[in-house]
Amino acid sequence: MKRIVILLSAFLCVSVILSSCKNSEKTPSEAQPQAEEAIQASEPEAQANDLSRVPVHENTAEEDKVIMDFIKEMFAQSSYTEDEFLEKHCTPNMLAQLKEDYDYEGEGYANWDFRSESNDGFGDNHIINIEKKDGRYYYEGNDGGTKFRNIISAFVKDGVVMFDGITRDITYPVSE
Repeated sequence: MKRIVILLSAFLCVSVILSSCKNSEKTPSEAQPQAEEAIQASEPEAQANDLSRVPVHENTAEEDKVIMDFIKEMFAQSSYTEDEFLEKHCTPNMLAQLKEDYDYEGEGYANWDFRSESNDGFGDNHIINIEKKDGRYYYEGNDGGTKFRNIISAFVKDGVVMFDGITRDITYPVSE
């Protein structure tokens, strides 16, 4: 029995040594991209930095006011939680994002993308500030006591506000 344990231990040690030798055959420049990819994959906010999720739209000053008022009303009424609302006011691009971000079994929309993601409860939900910058709308909100800021792409088509993408503004310090 002792010999079997010793042989198994030796086999395990040899396996570990051989696998580490295979990894050491790579040059540092070959190993570095894999390390960077692993770090990026482990960062849940990596997607939040991607402004390509939020296309730029040029709107008139009048359309900007309509869009900003609509965002305030949508958030105050939690309209974004209703699939019918999303399907009426989101472009196919935005709906695809919301489906991709949905992390439960089955199909659905990640309506929490409109919120802080830090609060699952209800309470004092309102928009604190909205500003337009570089053709995108940055809205700062209070989500049941959690303050956050999102970046959203929007335009007006035939009198209807349409959302075309959304992402977190991770430069904004979320606070509770």
